[in-house]
Amino acid sequence: MRSVTRKFAMASAIAAASLGVAIASLGPAAADPPSGTTPASTDIVSTGSDTIQAFDNGLSAAYNATSPASKYYSWDATPAGSIVPKTGAATIARPNGSGAGITALNSNTSATVDIARSSRGPNTGSTDWFIPFATDAVGWSAYTGGHAPSNLTSAELKGIYNCTYTKWNALPTDPTTSTDTIQVFLPQTSSGTRAFFLAALGITATSEPCWQTVTPEENEGTDAAFAGNTDAIYPYSLSHYVGQVYDGKGSGSDEPGALDALRSLDSVPQIDTANKVWNSNLSLTYTRNVYHVVRQADWANATEGPRLKALLNRSAAGGWLCANGSTLISSYGFHALASGCGTLQPGI
Repeated sequence: MRSVTRKFAMASAIAAASLGVAIASLGPAAADPPSGTTPASTDIVSTGSDTIQAFDNGLSAAYNATSPASKYYSWDATPAGSIVPKTGAATIARPNGSGAGITALNSNTSATVDIARSSRGPNTGSTDWFIPFATDAVGWSAYTGGHAPSNLTSAELKGIYNCTYTKWNALPTDPTTSTDTIQVFLPQTSSGTRAFFLAALGITATSEPCWQTVTPEENEGTDAAFAGNTDAIYPYSLSHYVGQVYDGKGSGSDEPGALDALRSLDSVPQIDTANKVWNSNLSLTYTRNVYHVVRQADWANATEGPRLKALLNRSAAGGWLCANGSTLISSYGFHALASGCGTLQPGI
């Protein structure tokens, strides 16, 4: 019996190691369901956040390789247009951002969409379960070689985004010699990163006179608005940035382009370049959990519940992501949760 147990343990360890090597070697995963694949009506599909879409494409590939009863597919936030998420689903406008994904989740049934990807937590009164799986940080980026300083204090960053400081040489702690007007950019209004960033700065306004009217796709410095714009400043998911720059997870327009997040916030470097991760010494004000959001009724349902729980439940309850996903999570620049993966929020 001892020999059998030892052999089983060794086989399990080898399988786990093989999975880790396979996951770590993944490059950019296919956007949307792979070409020629139409998710079945019983498959799980998600829409929403741009910040975690690359991760979820990788999750889809890794999870589906285990031949689950219900496969998982993730629809990217862009390009704009209509999608039919799965067989027999309604045609919907492609949701771009956490807010749009949550709206789509609650405007449809599991016949169309099962999960909203979200980089923000639940709002008061939410009737959905927000299920965390990783930690991210949001910092600031600026045009590489432009007029922005290498460091900003939180007060300066807030002052830029509430239009108190409109020129680089007016910053009280970290001025540069440039008299140029700061070009203040934000993602579109459904963006969870936008909502989190403004809340972290204590800004409740929905518009400010210094905000640019152009709202580039989040975490993409390739947007035309940044080309040659030496005065641009833009919030950035630091996990997404690490994934793009160090882990080979960027592709096409999903790259830093003209921007970089190799800056400091309150004199703390945002990126630990030696270890190629975002700096866990950043203020907790700028760190957040990222989530998969499901309908509470679906989680409790005898049909949809087991499909969702097989993918998203706590490790101890058999959820694949929480039990097997730490290497995958790290390979996309995120930090795995020390605890709480697969818990239901708000709630238990």
